[in-house]
Amino acid sequence: MKEILIVEDEEIIRAGLKVLLEQVIGGFSVREAKSGEEGLSLLHQRLPHLIITDIRMGAMDGLTFISKVRQISKEVPILILSGHSDFEYARTAMKYEVRDYLLKPINRVELSETISKLFKDKEEESSETSKQFRKILQYIADHLSHEITLKHIADYVFLNPQYVGQLFKAELNQTFTEYITEERLKRAKKLLKDTNLKVYEVAQLSGYRSPKHFMTVFKQEVGMTPVQFRKYS
Repeated sequence: MKEILIVEDEEIIRAGLKVLLEQVIGGFSVREAKSGEEGLSLLHQRLPHLIITDIRMGAMDGLTFISKVRQISKEVPILILSGHSDFEYARTAMKYEVRDYLLKPINRVELSETISKLFKDKEEESSETSKQFRKILQYIADHLSHEITLKHIADYVFLNPQYVGQLFKAELNQTFTEYITEERLKRAKKLLKDTNLKVYEVAQLSGYRSPKHFMTVFKQEVGMTPVQFRKYS
């Protein structure tokens, strides 16, 4: 079930949207925040699949809230609701990659269609991202015995290195470094188990230029030295 965070300072509107999304449209779980500050607090707990926010609120207005959301996540879709058909607000919102801008009172058919389209577009984007990410993982597998940096990968797939780093968090909930270390150690363990290669050769084939560094990392992550692992495997 997809989770939607509603950030709206008018309780009657929040309650109405919750009923509309959970019971009328259906298929959604709603969390509510009565202010931008409360919304940010909930975001730090976990990211929803969609944020719906009013644009004019008390202490923190919708645009300030959105700008802070984008510091936390560039990916979560945002939908703005407003009683003000203010073009400048809409234009400013688009700078933060807001998906759509709907006016109150909310037309439930329009809201339903907007959300359906938004999630359909998001699924298509995820599909394309997954294809790119599989290409990245294959590159790593093919070059594991060599030095691999985010820049190497970014150049290979024509993406920004920072974005590639974010992909690892989004797809695997791991950092790039954590993934590389895990894959190098998987290869090392297989080589130690299945071959009679010397430890320094295993280190080299697993992408470690320094056998000493390899042994330090191996013991730290596996809990025993490479020689001990080979003996007891």
